[in-house]
Amino acid sequence: MNEVKDFLAPFGRLRPWPAVAAVAAAGLAWAAALVSGVEFALWQLVLLALAAVLAYSVVSGMRADTEPAPDLVVHTVNEPSWRPFTEVNRWEDRFIFAEAKPGRFDTTNAKEQLVALAAERLRLRRGLSLAEQPAECRAVLGESTYLFLTGPVPDCPPPRQLGEHLNAIEEI
Repeated sequence: MNEVKDFLAPFGRLRPWPAVAAVAAAGLAWAAALVSGVEFALWQLVLLALAAVLAYSVVSGMRADTEPAPDLVVHTVNEPSWRPFTEVNRWEDRFIFAEAKPGRFDTTNAKEQLVALAAERLRLRRGLSLAEQPAECRAVLGESTYLFLTGPVPDCPPPRQLGEHLNAIEEI
């Protein structure tokens, strides 16, 4: 029986009573047509009614389920028991998101936040502006970190290289 249900699954939920009602309605329509003087072939009306039932069944099979879905199990990444440092979690989430978008690291929030953090540290600790004093900032940050912050970086760097850039920003 399950094989038949699986076979007929694309047609929605076929039940016998709508088909019986469609055949009965076709019979009544045929009888009414005969009384009014119009002749139809009964088998054509029955076929038309069954086609309508089948079409309705297919369309109803495409509708959204009315049965409630099972409970969605969600694991939040910011549960205090698992990751107690909220700010670290946010940075980690930004880098995870940036890694998931290859070719678009330049436009992610992670790079924007790193540039803002480096610019702020340079301003507060060294009195330098990342945009207005590029030579001095390049000397403080190092060539690779400066190019990482100011140049186009299509993909998120590997963890080791990212760690080197973060260390250079921390040492400002």
